[in-house]
Parts: sequence; C-alpha cells; structure tokens
Amino acid sequence: MTKTKLRAGEQFSFGIYSFGTILSYYLIMSYLQLYMTNIGIPAAAVAIIFVVAKVWDAVNDPIFGVMVDKVNFKKGKYLPWLRIATIAIPLSTVFLFVVPANASLQVKVLWSSAAYILWDMCYTLCDVPFNALATAMTEEQPERNKLYSLAAFFTYLGGLLIAIAVPMLFPAIGWGSTALIIALLCFGALLPIHFKTKERYVGAAAQEASIGDIFRSLVHNKYLLIFTGASIAGSVTNFAMTLNGYFAIHCLGSASWMTPLALASSVPFLFVALFVPKLLTKVDKFHAYIVTRVITIAIDIVIYLTGYGNPLRLILLISVKNIFAAVWNVTAMMFIADCIEYGQFHFGQRNQGIAFSTKAFTNKMIVALTGALAMFGLAAYGFIEGEGAVQSAHTLSGIWNLYALWPLFGSVISLLIMLFCYKLRDHDVRLMIAVNNGELERESAAKQFRGKF
Repeated sequence: MTKTKLRAGEQFSFGIYSFGTILSYYLIMSYLQLYMTNIGIPAAAVAIIFVVAKVWDAVNDPIFGVMVDKVNFKKGKYLPWLRIATIAIPLSTVFLFVVPANASLQVKVLWSSAAYILWDMCYTLCDVPFNALATAMTEEQPERNKLYSLAAFFTYLGGLLIAIAVPMLFPAIGWGSTALIIALLCFGALLPIHFKTKERYVGAAAQEASIGDIFRSLVHNKYLLIFTGASIAGSVTNFAMTLNGYFAIHCLGSASWMTPLALASSVPFLFVALFVPKLLTKVDKFHAYIVTRVITIAIDIVIYLTGYGNPLRLILLISVKNIFAAVWNVTAMMFIADCIEYGQFHFGQRNQGIAFSTKAFTNKMIVALTGALAMFGLAAYGFIEGEGAVQSAHTLSGIWNLYALWPLFGSVISLLIMLFCYKLRDHDVRLMIAVNNGELERESAAKQFRGKF
C-alpha cells in the first residue's frame, strides 16, 4: 500500500486554519466574560448565559456529528463544512462584541445570549470536520501526529497574538473594533485550506451504519468515553483563563498584567508543540501524558502556597508549569484519533464525525462550564460589575482561590481517570491501524497486542 506523504503547503494550510479559528475561540474564551461585566451585566447573569448556550449545545453537537458522518458532498466529506465556517465564524465573532451600550440590561442579556448561541453553532460547523479532516488526509499515524502538532503550534501562536493584541487594542479602540480586527485576521487564515488540502482516506465500514449504530458505537467505545471524561474533569475547574483579566486588574492591580499572564500560558505551548512529534517517537504518548500531568500538579501546589505577592515569580512558575502542560494538551487530538482506530477495529465502523464531535462538544462545554462556574464563583464572593468597580478583600481572596486552588482538584481527578482506566498504548494502536487498513490480519494483530482491551 502506498504511504501518504503530505506536502508542506498542505500541512501549512491545515495548521493556519487552526490559527484562524483559535483567534475567535481565544478572544471569546479569554475576554467575553470581562466584556459582559464591563458593559454592566452581573456576573451571575453572565453565568446563566453560558449555561443556556450549553443546553442548546447538548442538542446541537451530537446532531451535527451524525450529519458529518452521514452526509457526503460532491466536493468532499469535511471541506465543504469548513467553507461555510470560513464566513460564519468571523461574522458571529463580531456580533458578540457590539452590544448597544445604551441598551437596557434585558436587551444586553438577550443580545449576548443570542450572539453566543449563534457563535457556538458557527464554531461547530468547523470544529468537528476540521478535527476529522486529518484522518481523511492521511492514514499514517506519524503524519497525523505531525498535523495535530502543527495545528497545536498554530493554536498557541493564535493564543499568543490574542494575549498581546487584545489588552492593547480594547482600551484604545473599544471592544467592537477589536473584534472586527480579530475577525478579519481569522477570515484570512481560514482561506488557504480550501485551495491546498485534499481528502484521500475516509475509511470504509463493512456496511452503511444507521444513526442508531453510530450512537451505539460511541457508547461502546469505552476509551473515547474515558478520555472525554478525563478531559472534562481536568479542565472544568481550571478558571485561570476565564479569570485572567479579573485577576490582573483586581488582584495584581493593573490590566497591564493581563499580557504577561497570558504569555506565560501561551509561549511555552508554542515552542513545545513543535517537539512533541519527536518526543512521541521515543516515548508512548500515554506515559508522556501521565508524567507531565504529575509535574504540573506539583507546580500548581507551589503556585498556590507561594501566593501572588511577587507577580514576576508567579509568572515564572506559570511559564514552567505550561512547558509540561503543553505536552498533554498537544496529545489530546492524538488520543481521539487512537480511539477512532479502536472503534473501527472492534466494531467495524469508522465514525470520525461522532468521535470528533465528542471532542468539539467537550471543548465548548468546558469553556461554557468553566466560564459559568467562574462567574457564579465571582458572584458568590461578592464581585461588583461595571468598569472601574472596587472589590472587597473577601472578593480578592475569592478570585485567587478560583484562579489558583480550584484547578488542582480537576487535575488530580483527570490524572486518576487516565492512570487507572485508559489502556490504549501506541504499539497496540499501530497494530489496529494496520488491521483497519487491510495490511494485517486481525488474528496476527491479536497475538502481538501488549494489553487487553
């Protein structure tokens, strides 16, 4: 069988698409709550907006995952969806940040709710097909790892741009103009994939799967469910990204700290992402995940115990932590791809759309839940909305607990789930891929497996 070797231009177009989408994603994940409370929406109301959006998302994402698996366009299975998203994501991003300043609180809440739901639906149009596209571009695990690592690199590059640009732009030109600039950059980055990328391999089940079969295969794919559960547990209490602006302004005393804090998170990821594929040629990704998780938990404990009295020391510790956190973040999509191979090996159905819609839904649910829980937390600690409001000592202590202590709980739970429940390893996944591609007999692979599934 001829091996697929992707050209540099095709790899770049895949990576730069991730850059474009993440500009919108990080703008919203990092600054939407701050924007809403600045325009006078109470923290508890902001939390409710995020919860309402996720109720719709709970219906929207699985349906779209089924659509991706069942619908085949003449010009491809995944790329046509990305063409729609190229227009929809930038427009919906701007809509979120142009709430009329003189509107009543009710209008602001309704506008923000509708705009967030609209953006969420538009992002779904790209998230599921884009993540599944790598499995259609190449059947080679190392090539896929390169694509996912490149996408991760551009993801963190986008985060770096947002971290630097947004804190400088919105105080000078306002939120609406800032969102428009980010949306235009997003649109430009989304274009190349439509001219450079090809779908070559979408897999083939023995027979056409019904919608019921697809959902049953998802339920039976225990490792996809285990990894999804671990991802949710590890991120749902991580309020640092949501509260970055609040922590900088109210605890450290100036919005100017927003950029250094964001850079401490994004710069390590940017550089580590490029070295992960080489690392994974020497180390099983599961072992890399576990070791780096343990290290980040240890550093988080140090961060909380030392406090924020010395901002430069805090930023240094966050930077070191994220060198290791980058490894288990970059490997996330690789684990999903492995779960797809496991699903096809055991059930004969290759349902990338459902598998990656699970990841897409998980990502958005995490953003919404962390956003909602963080805002409920602020409300519980007595946060006062409005630009320039002065917070009490009790509120400042609460912001620090939400920022530094709560992420530890989720990290420990995630580590335990992966350590004791997730059994897939790279050696065995490579054998499954060979069977799925018709290169190896199932019986021969079974004799070479090192684990039990």
